[in-house]
Amino acid sequence: MVNSRMSSRTVFEASAAATKVIRSFWLIGLLNNAPWVLMLACAPSIFSGGVALVFLSNQIPGLLVKITAPYWFHRVSYKFRMLMASMSMCIACLLVGFGALIHDEVNAREADSNHNIGLAMELVGVSFISFQCSLGELSKLSLFVDMAFFTQASSLALAGKFDSVILPKMRNSTSYSIINSNACNGTDSYENDYEVTPQRDLNTIQMNRCITAFSSGTGLAGIVGYGYKSLLSKAFGWGLSYVVFSVVVFAAAYYATFYHGLFKAEHEDRFDRLLQAGDREKVLAQKKTTPVHMLESSFPRNRRMREDDESTSEAVEMVVHFQESTSLQSTESAAIYNLPAQLTPVQRFRLVLSLWPYTIPLFIVYAAEYMMQAGVWSAIGFPVESQTARAQFYHYSNWMYQVGVFVSRSSGNLFSASLPILWLMPALQVINLVFFCMTSIHHFVYSWWLLLPAFCAGLLGGGVYVQGFSRINMDMPLELREFAISSAGVADSLGILTADISALFIQSCIYDKNNIQGAVVSCPVG
Repeated sequence: MVNSRMSSRTVFEASAAATKVIRSFWLIGLLNNAPWVLMLACAPSIFSGGVALVFLSNQIPGLLVKITAPYWFHRVSYKFRMLMASMSMCIACLLVGFGALIHDEVNAREADSNHNIGLAMELVGVSFISFQCSLGELSKLSLFVDMAFFTQASSLALAGKFDSVILPKMRNSTSYSIINSNACNGTDSYENDYEVTPQRDLNTIQMNRCITAFSSGTGLAGIVGYGYKSLLSKAFGWGLSYVVFSVVVFAAAYYATFYHGLFKAEHEDRFDRLLQAGDREKVLAQKKTTPVHMLESSFPRNRRMREDDESTSEAVEMVVHFQESTSLQSTESAAIYNLPAQLTPVQRFRLVLSLWPYTIPLFIVYAAEYMMQAGVWSAIGFPVESQTARAQFYHYSNWMYQVGVFVSRSSGNLFSASLPILWLMPALQVINLVFFCMTSIHHFVYSWWLLLPAFCAGLLGGGVYVQGFSRINMDMPLELREFAISSAGVADSLGILTADISALFIQSCIYDKNNIQGAVVSCPVG
């Protein structure tokens, strides 16, 4: 009876802990992306004739962080990185706010002396937001603290870890309690731990709860970002400076949410693994079997995947090669997280290339949708000659887009898209882009009905995001999931960067066709 009560209590506490983790992922996704989206919402207010320039400022620093992170993240402690992200959010708001004040003062005096100073401050502030967003997304836990290396993972990669390792332990708290009990009684805790491994992988297949929660939070960030600006500017009459000044409070909530909701949970799981390390080393020494080999035998799905899924064969080959060649004798935890650190630069590059079935759709869908956002939608208005009308359509079309993103990014637990469907969605997004370009020039269906395809653009973009990363989390071997998700995250940034550069010329050409002045660059055609 006592054991039954303790088991029920353990299950209840584990369920509550799992719910807290999922909520934390949702909230950290919201807080991480909301300021970034807010800057996009403010783009016409910052520079109406060069919206794509604001988008570029909101993208290039983040892309540099994602590309260079593996070379310097291990030299900076995680807490300091999170502090950097929070501080960057504050600095960004102050720069954009004070830059807007200078801009407003110049306009009031009808002078151009300090116009460039105000604009430069605003663009630098937007760059800090880009740095913060990518640093916060990419900078999520350094794993296995007692080794001389660290595995860098994005929020999505961390979500993949929670889905694959930590949450299953919480959901299977009874089995996990038996593991701990057997460890205390001196039984074979290593093999008992792997009794729950097939169920762990099955849970990952059936439900990517943390990835979906984080994706849903980032999707809602779009609605919050545009809605927040609209509420404060229209309902309260606040200008750009005061709107962004108020975002400073997001920084404290951002850090607190991660520390209390995610860092402690991962730290407790890591500590539990280290407590059991001694017993597992004894078992490994007795069996003279490397832990990586045990890992392979414990994941039958990886063997099926090696036979049936060509898209991940390169990754599985690396796992098998590592299993056959490694002489490392350590714990199961080290085996899981050692593999990415043991790969050579050439092997890392081959692994990144092997992710093309997921990265190409991500690149295409992001390139197409941000060409629409930064280039096409900023040049549509009713009437198009009115700058106010163009700003109004830009706002509502992006808001509808963000609603679509939120809906689709929240659907990760409802269904799992196959690779053909994953590739179909970017193709439909390209068709959507062509439709908007033609409409902006020839003005057929030129009305507020255009908000409907803008909503569909959000559905397609958010769908590729959550389904793409969920498929990586399901298809890749456990040993490579965090590394694969982190690497694939560069694809969307490259797509946005390509779109932002192209959008400068797209907006210019549409301006030219509609006889509108104020474009930053000249249209290269016509």
